[in-house]
Amino acid sequence: MKISLVITELEPGGAERNLVKLAIGLASLGHEITVISLGPRPHNQMLTEKLYRVGITVFYLNCRSKWSFLRAIIKLRSTLRRLKPDLIQSFLYHANLLTSICSGHIPHFVGLRVKDPRRWRYRLLARFSSDWSGVICVSKDVQMYAAAFFGNSSTKLWTIGNGVDMNAVKSAGSKQWPEDVASSDEPLVFIGRLDQQKGLDTLLSATPKLLDDFPQRHLYIIGDGPIRHKLERTVAKLKSRERIHLTGYSDDAAAILAKAKLFLFPSRWEGMPNVVMEAMTLGIPVCSTPVDGVVELLGKSSPQIYRRDQWQTGATQMLLWDPEKLDSLGKSNHNVISSEFTAKKMVRRYLEAYEWDHRHD
Repeated sequence: MKISLVITELEPGGAERNLVKLAIGLASLGHEITVISLGPRPHNQMLTEKLYRVGITVFYLNCRSKWSFLRAIIKLRSTLRRLKPDLIQSFLYHANLLTSICSGHIPHFVGLRVKDPRRWRYRLLARFSSDWSGVICVSKDVQMYAAAFFGNSSTKLWTIGNGVDMNAVKSAGSKQWPEDVASSDEPLVFIGRLDQQKGLDTLLSATPKLLDDFPQRHLYIIGDGPIRHKLERTVAKLKSRERIHLTGYSDDAAAILAKAKLFLFPSRWEGMPNVVMEAMTLGIPVCSTPVDGVVELLGKSSPQIYRRDQWQTGATQMLLWDPEKLDSLGKSNHNVISSEFTAKKMVRRYLEAYEWDHRHD
């Protein structure tokens, strides 16, 4: 089957990484895969290089802003006509919208990643929903949210969680601690895009107490984003600033994560965060807010989930727990991923959705 995967851009974010795992998995099963990015060639070529290594062609439409909307439609329509795929899978809002406009009679599956608080986006997408072959939601919570907008159409909704390449994560985690980052035993770790969504204000307001109570601990904030400079200014004012490390984006993040005492994740909203799944794969306990996807992964009653107003207390409690209890949680986290959320199982579930549509066409 010829399948085109369309996404807004290919910078190394969660949706983009998941697309790459899907593309490589489908290609390994003999399908002819192409990837189309609406944006320009990314600054970080990591994901592109992974696709190239297995012979997957990537098309960059080089549309850089919302003002390129008409240009993007023309270029996407032309690319799809040239490729003649049997099926299109799109991810992220702009790719979902433009592919809906350009797909014509080609079967089109839309990928939804979060309960987007900008409800007008879903209302706009809903105008095209009767032409879709299916909607693939990353979590049950996202599916329930989507059903309110698309549930009255003939489109079938599927829930397919992200998948983890466990061997790759374990291999990355086994690497040496990066030489350009100050080392620490059993650190506290956050990994993610540095923006308001990720709850970094909650993290930094909790940090002075956490580091005062546990003077042997260091905090590593790994990632980049629009509020990085603001975070650096905030950290510079803290008494414990010498034990707070803002590393920026790091290819060696897993090597630090694998040594963590606790993975800290005070996010405001999520779909199904890859980084939490990778921490779980490495057997690391997680201290998270009750966001979608994480609740599905850990369970509503998990002792690793705390409301935002109790999150600091929760992190403190977890650090006081007996090491055997933390180790048991870590092993349980690993088992959740290995039993339900591997990359191979994710690819198989996508194929089941595509084949179901083909049988009922």
